[in-house]
Amino acid sequence: MSCNEAELFIVGTSIDPHIDAVLQRLDGKVSTCRLDVDQYPENSKVSIDIKGGVVDAKVCDRFGNQWDVSHPKVLWFRRLGKPGLKHLSSEYKEFSLGEIEQTIEGLLSVINPIHKINGIWETRLASNKIRQYLFAAKSGLITPHTLISNSPEDSKSWLRTEVSVAKSLSRPVLTTEASEIGKTFVYTNRVTSADIRNAEQIAAVPVQFQRLIKPEYELRVTSFRGEHHVVAIKSSDIHSNRIDWRATATECKYWATRLSSTTSMQLTHMMKLLRLDFAASDFIVDNRGQEWFLESNPNGAWLWLEAFVDEFKFTDRLARQISELITGSK
Repeated sequence: MSCNEAELFIVGTSIDPHIDAVLQRLDGKVSTCRLDVDQYPENSKVSIDIKGGVVDAKVCDRFGNQWDVSHPKVLWFRRLGKPGLKHLSSEYKEFSLGEIEQTIEGLLSVINPIHKINGIWETRLASNKIRQYLFAAKSGLITPHTLISNSPEDSKSWLRTEVSVAKSLSRPVLTTEASEIGKTFVYTNRVTSADIRNAEQIAAVPVQFQRLIKPEYELRVTSFRGEHHVVAIKSSDIHSNRIDWRATATECKYWATRLSSTTSMQLTHMMKLLRLDFAASDFIVDNRGQEWFLESNPNGAWLWLEAFVDEFKFTDRLARQISELITGSK
């Protein structure tokens, strides 16, 4: 079987609609290899031939197409997923996952693209929120006072001096479908006096506390290589303690807007320090117009914004910029 040269090499999952949307816009005009991690190794194959300092990397995708991914023009690391190991005996899964992880990490470390959209290591480092806050401060962005702790004593002391919210550090999914109560989410909530009295419970897992910034509205900023596409979000949530527009996302008000020029430059600088090409960042705008940085997600979503704001056409822009990187017109 012939082996195609991949101009665009995408690493993600088969269920990611953002990859589907970008490829639809590219309309087959770019030679694309897509390694869906959730289909590997059961439905796709990876071979890395190393001879001295020369690497020959090939991928057979889930459709049976053979690709040379040694020197793609663009590598887009979208995200990792859980490998496809449905038919492997459970006693071998831990070993197999380690071998798969090493292979994917190695593949993305030894191939030689001309352009990268978020490398795997840059994405992993940039995803750590604690690290983000320091890089945000270095860039001049304003962030809320924050404590991360599983010490009941330290938490109680801190919470007595700050009106605060509690929020997750990693992801908002608290339990999965496999649990007895089904899939549940932990949203950002205001810390109550009852929470402070029960602070001993946090000894089991660290909690992130942040100074409460009352939002006039919030911003989702979808960024690619110094261009920031901004949507304002006005929450309609009437929950007395919950401070999180995600809980009622379909009921919020959305409109296109812009960052201030200062915040825009600071966000661009932070992304350069983090070595990110793409990120979806969240800000709060208070009643004085101050823009407070909350976090950046290198794997963030944007399609849902296109459903609410006609002017927000990030998929078109991203597909066009990828095409320009491949053709050398940018």
